[in-house]
Amino acid sequence: MKDAPEAPPGSMTSAAIGLTILSGLLYVLGYALSKSLVTDHGLTPLQVTFLRCVVILVVSLSATAWPGNRMTWRRLLRPEKAWEQRAAAATLVVSNVLAVLAYTLLSVTAASALGFTAPLLLALLGGLFLRERVSLGRWFGTLVGFVGMLLIVKPGGEASLPGIAAAFAGALTYAVYQILIRRLREEATTLDTIVQVALVGVVLLAVPVAADWHAVGLVSAGLVLVVTGVQTAALASIAAALHRGEASRLAPWQFSGLLWAMALDALLLHATPTLGSLLGALLVIGGGVLAQVLKPAGRP
Repeated sequence: MKDAPEAPPGSMTSAAIGLTILSGLLYVLGYALSKSLVTDHGLTPLQVTFLRCVVILVVSLSATAWPGNRMTWRRLLRPEKAWEQRAAAATLVVSNVLAVLAYTLLSVTAASALGFTAPLLLALLGGLFLRERVSLGRWFGTLVGFVGMLLIVKPGGEASLPGIAAAFAGALTYAVYQILIRRLREEATTLDTIVQVALVGVVLLAVPVAADWHAVGLVSAGLVLVVTGVQTAALASIAAALHRGEASRLAPWQFSGLLWAMALDALLLHATPTLGSLLGALLVIGGGVLAQVLKPAGRP
């Protein structure tokens, strides 16, 4: 089964960029709420990810009872290219756990800035494994965005080494996930992507989470539902974007998540952005624009 037919090239690119920017906002918001589940409600990063997967899986299984619904038991248990889809799902589950850990150990802005090294990795992997043509303009735009990220993070500052390691590892696994999903775009729809991540997450995390279970109160359960809704929407957005545009071309626009992180820190922690952070934000935006403007001659 496939998603709806692709749009014309011009509108396709605009839609892909918009979905990528939206996914950045939703991911940052979702991970900020996940941080609260760990720091304020006593859950572990593994448990937060596991509970999200459980909620999605329960909803997906319930949907199979509705007549005419696209979700079926066969589609859940025997999808096309099952091993490839589940390998991609496992990669995203690991990335989610690492990201929640990173957000727990770092500020929202620092964790996001370090985590959004994924676009650089994605541009490289997209060229190596998807044979996408990564133009000099796209590389330059991505590098400009990376410099902006460094200005926001301020390497050598207060960020903890475990937090930095978790953020970079999460970025790497997330970039690998996007490459795998891009290769599956003809076989796996956005719906397939979401339910396979939920199924694989429940199977992979059930034993370790049960061994270190923390009580989940009513407020915590409600917050888990909110986090699940927000991050599922983020996953759907980036999956839909990758169905509509090249991975390397979308990479610089993922840096927009850093801007959302700065806004959240300013709103929630009343942290006023420094001049360096604001300059970094401008470079983030400029990098995304340059990657679109500086294209090889004759390319759409």
